[in-house]
Amino acid sequence: MAEVKKPLISPEASAQAQAQIKQKLAEVETFLEKLIIKRFIGTFIDMVLITVPVMVITLPALFLLPQKPINLAALFNCIVFLVAAVGILIKDTPFQFAIFDGQTPGKKAMNIRVTDLAGKPITMMMSIRRNIIPATPLIVSALSSLIYVVRIPLITEFASLVVILPLFLASFLANLYELFKIQTSPTKCRWGDEFAGTMVKFD
Repeated sequence: MAEVKKPLISPEASAQAQAQIKQKLAEVETFLEKLIIKRFIGTFIDMVLITVPVMVITLPALFLLPQKPINLAALFNCIVFLVAAVGILIKDTPFQFAIFDGQTPGKKAMNIRVTDLAGKPITMMMSIRRNIIPATPLIVSALSSLIYVVRIPLITEFASLVVILPLFLASFLANLYELFKIQTSPTKCRWGDEFAGTMVKFD
């Protein structure tokens, strides 16, 4: 019985297939890099729209509101920081407002949106989970203001050094890790996306 030989792939065809694979991988890498740039710009726009009003509101309060016997300026700033933190936490929750069809202003400008892994709109809880790290500096700022509402000598300063300062450092390092993660992850997803099961895609 004659032996049936399997067809062999020519070296030329193999080299061509490898070249096509490399080209596709390069295209995917370029696509992800463009998406990262759009994400950074979109996030920057959103953060400016949130943090600049916070600074404009809280700074005058330090001079205009009484600080004794109760520090109303610190209480007011604490509330403002918490409201801003909530805004960051829920900012990716789908909503309909004018031209913003389930997108933040920054993501609308960059033509991107947040979805779950199936491409569907995310829930409010998913938005909170993916944005907990970006919101931590404002949450810590709220706590920092809160401990000065009723200032107790030594105890307030001690809490500021032992509790607030480490929390600020931890939040700073966590946000740095987010930047590192999005650059080094094969899928270019930050830790918040992995934690929440979300992704950012072109609209």
